[in-house]
Amino acid sequence: MMLKKCSIRLVRAYWLVAILFFAMVAGCAEVQVRALPEPPPTAKLRVFVVPISTGPGWMNPHENYAKNMIAVTQRHFERMKIYEVVPEENLKLVLGQSWYSEQDWMGRWSKNHWELARKAGKGLHAEYGVFTERNRRGKDFFWRLVLVNIETGKKFDVWMPVPGGMAPQYQEMIQASYGEIFRQAKEDLLATAIQKGRARAPGSFPQPSVPPAGKPGSSERQALPEKPGSSIDLEQIRKAEASAAGRTRLAVLDLNTSEPFKVIALILSEALREEIFRMGAFSLVNRENMEQVLNEMGLQQTGLVEERQAVRAGKGLAAAQIVLGQFGTVGSTSVLQVKRIDVETQGTLAISSLQCPKGREEELLAGLSDLARKLTGEK
Repeated sequence: MMLKKCSIRLVRAYWLVAILFFAMVAGCAEVQVRALPEPPPTAKLRVFVVPISTGPGWMNPHENYAKNMIAVTQRHFERMKIYEVVPEENLKLVLGQSWYSEQDWMGRWSKNHWELARKAGKGLHAEYGVFTERNRRGKDFFWRLVLVNIETGKKFDVWMPVPGGMAPQYQEMIQASYGEIFRQAKEDLLATAIQKGRARAPGSFPQPSVPPAGKPGSSERQALPEKPGSSIDLEQIRKAEASAAGRTRLAVLDLNTSEPFKVIALILSEALREEIFRMGAFSLVNRENMEQVLNEMGLQQTGLVEERQAVRAGKGLAAAQIVLGQFGTVGSTSVLQVKRIDVETQGTLAISSLQCPKGREEELLAGLSDLARKLTGEK
């Protein structure tokens, strides 16, 4: 009897060692990635999305989670108009047999300075990879969102615990994580948009003063930490939103600009919204509601350069005030001009501007906080 138990233990140990060995071999094997034909040119930043489930015992199967997550992420990114989301089918074509139809894991993508993510991204002609992870460790649940620059390997990372792992909690946290990732990555996104615009219209964009996001430096040789990045305090976000609920309702419209600068202007518009929200002086109309109402009114933000139309949009959004402006170039200078208007009286309440050398628009981000203060009258 003792011999039989010993034999069983030996067999189990053998299989455990064998499984670990093959897992190591599989992990070390180089993944072959195909390159797809280059897509039509666009000023938007191309991203691909990979949903990941970590840990056992999920009530919602990974297949359902992945399908829903791709749809949710695609809606969010496309609503911002900054990004173009690569179809999931293209990612499957690029990875071939290395595509995992079942549960994936973050370590496979992040290994060797996000090597697989960067290979897949280059095969897809994408600028960024987006990884959404739901993580379960026993009774503890976590949500993680990672954005990776395909050219440099730089990552932007946020996570948070999900009490009880309940779906309503996830929905709120996913939305918060999108905002935090943009806050972290806005300078990188803007530098990439400038570089991409320069490639499409060489005469419009001089060389920037700092290496653009697409040129890796010495940091590329450094291994990235495997641990998640900063965590989000959802309760703090709720308090900030609650404190602003009774304040003047403000709609911040996208900056108007010409086609070569469209994505740059959209990133600056979103960054300006972030600064005004952070100040807590107004209750901001969120982008989702703005797009829905303007579509119903037959209006588009990009065409709201005329004050009369912008005021009409403000009324439709039930906003007491609106912020509108323009971004463009004058000679060798890039200029951002914005003003705040009272919807009822149509009077200008405040006006402010920023400028920088053309091709160095990332410098405008540093001045947005002061611009927002001048624009809103806050100290």
